[in-house]
Amino acid sequence: MSSEAKSATPTGFEVPESNQTALGLYVMPKEAYAMWKADPEGVHILDVRTFEEYTFVGHLEMAKNVPFVFPKYDPDGPSLPGRPPGCYGEINPDFLPSVKEFFTPTDTILIYCATGGRGAMAVNVLAQAGFTNVHNIVSGLEGDRVDDPGSVYHGKHMRNGWKNSGLPWGCLLYTSDAADESSRGGWGGVGGWVVWGGGGGGGGGGG
Repeated sequence: MSSEAKSATPTGFEVPESNQTALGLYVMPKEAYAMWKADPEGVHILDVRTFEEYTFVGHLEMAKNVPFVFPKYDPDGPSLPGRPPGCYGEINPDFLPSVKEFFTPTDTILIYCATGGRGAMAVNVLAQAGFTNVHNIVSGLEGDRVDDPGSVYHGKHMRNGWKNSGLPWGCLLYTSDAADESSRGGWGGVGGWVVWGGGGGGGGGGG
């Protein structure tokens, strides 16, 4: 991250180092949702997780999905911290061309991943390509781990993040007739949106 880039959101939440970007543009989930609600045509939300996460873990209904990294397994290959031996990720070579199909360099784009790390890397790639208004949604969809040995949630992603902020998210279920999947913005065919989260107070959005 450049020395001039900011490391806090507009509301003063200190952004984890893993979530920081060269552009220094960050929003908490509640801020991101408010921005989108105020201008759904002008504010775009981009999910950079894998197809599998987008489909089976759940996502934001208004988000387009362009994976930044594809999971890889090689028993003789590198291993990422916290992953089983041989499990690592490979950057999607079509990430930048795909994003350029949907957005211009001056569009307002809010990016999220699971916990904010891949989102930060994706923002930096777009920044290098000339995008100037790309925000990382801090702590992503899942949020941060609880660091409290006395809590039943110790080690779990139950702090901050979209899911813990009482905001809507869910999954688009589909039937066997829905054979025309579009990974960048929803499913074709027969299906129905099911909201799993949202509507409650949530676990806090970090301010």
